[in-house]
Amino acid sequence: MKSIKNTKRILFVEPSGSSANIFTFAMKLPLFGPIGLATRLHNAGYNVFVIKENLLDRDDNINNYLEKADILILTLLTITANHGYEISQLYKKIRPDGKVIIGGMHASLMPEEVSHYADQVAVGEGDNIILDLIEGTLKDKIIYGTPLENFDDRPIPDFSLLKNSEKLRIIPIMTSIGCPFNCTFCCVSLVYGRKYRIQSPERTINEIKQQMSFFKKKKKIYFYDDNFCANKKLSLQLFDKIEEEGLKFKWLASVRADIADDEQFVKRMADVGCRLVFIGFESINEETLRGLNKRETFEQIKGAIKIFHKYGISIHGMFIYGSDEDDYSIFNRTIKFCRKNMIEFGQFTALTAFPGTDLSKQVKSQILNNNWDYYDGLHVTFKPKKISEWDVMNGILRSYKKVFSWWKILKQMNRDFFYLFKIRSRTFKYRIYRMFNDFGRNIGMKISMKRWTKINENYLMEIQQKYKNISVLINK
Repeated sequence: MKSIKNTKRILFVEPSGSSANIFTFAMKLPLFGPIGLATRLHNAGYNVFVIKENLLDRDDNINNYLEKADILILTLLTITANHGYEISQLYKKIRPDGKVIIGGMHASLMPEEVSHYADQVAVGEGDNIILDLIEGTLKDKIIYGTPLENFDDRPIPDFSLLKNSEKLRIIPIMTSIGCPFNCTFCCVSLVYGRKYRIQSPERTINEIKQQMSFFKKKKKIYFYDDNFCANKKLSLQLFDKIEEEGLKFKWLASVRADIADDEQFVKRMADVGCRLVFIGFESINEETLRGLNKRETFEQIKGAIKIFHKYGISIHGMFIYGSDEDDYSIFNRTIKFCRKNMIEFGQFTALTAFPGTDLSKQVKSQILNNNWDYYDGLHVTFKPKKISEWDVMNGILRSYKKVFSWWKILKQMNRDFFYLFKIRSRTFKYRIYRMFNDFGRNIGMKISMKRWTKINENYLMEIQQKYKNISVLINK
């Protein structure tokens, strides 16, 4: 237990998203930024506490924490920005003498806007500036962080600083930052750069051991990396060390489809516990993939699904609609593709032009609104060239309805039942778990999208008024 050398009380808050996004309640995993920076301050002797609003108990009130904080540090995503501003204003009313620092992805994208709600704004990475910010040696309104070159220099995140961390159902581990690719819609390379910085396998093993000890009985890990396994050489070294150390756990991660070009690498992933991958397929339209600078092909997408399924790894496939290259056919073609390839879990969103990205510059004249509550992928924020905003919205709703139809859910359960006797590389217990997990996730999404259409009925009706001759899909 670190001794507290400085009595100044520092509160990190990650705000919840808008009520218009019904998935807000499910977003329990915290961002790594607040935990990492809080750990750094804690190790330096500061009195630090971290709150993720979605983890608070129902009868808990954030006001109780705000009034005790001498410094409030808000970490904002674009979809949490508006609520974050509300918290900042509330804090200033409760503690006029307190200081507000705002960082996070949205602060890096829109520092001038954010500066209206903060005493100081931190742009970019905070590891090299956080101590100076707290100690007051940096005086500028907007402070620019510098990249942390050696990722091993980060302290291992101390989740005891997070309120209700015991509610986490999975162990979060982050091994890298940055992305060597430059997709036009993505904020990662814009904020963290295209240099892929990854910690050593030895450091990752130490972190896994420490977090497994802290979270005790939890044996599932989510690798937070935006692009896990981008450095395959170091990834293979990590896999070897996991086996050498005799560590047993299931894990999931976000990867690119082209990683499956190397079948033996995917097999190795499966051998050391990979059970689910999140893949941003983005589109089955080759023109859209080129327009987004995705640097992948439709053939690679099809091949990846086949290879991951061959080794018993489930797929959470993410698709985006609404590029200038999309036409009316994209919706039915994507639905058929998902059903034919039996992707375990499909996610369908509207292409979103986050401020500062190459995409936002390309579609500047097509932007429909700057209400950050709508920048969640389930609201249309710009008008594509070939189709209307309603076409995009209706296409999203129709995709969820068809891909999560009872026919598809039962067919997938039948496939999973067949896998009980086919995939011998997995324990029978896991194969049973997979079958019921797939079923539960699909039912959950079916229910969630019905709730979404109900909550956003006025939004959908507003779009309908522009396109009266187009049938509306609400509560069907």
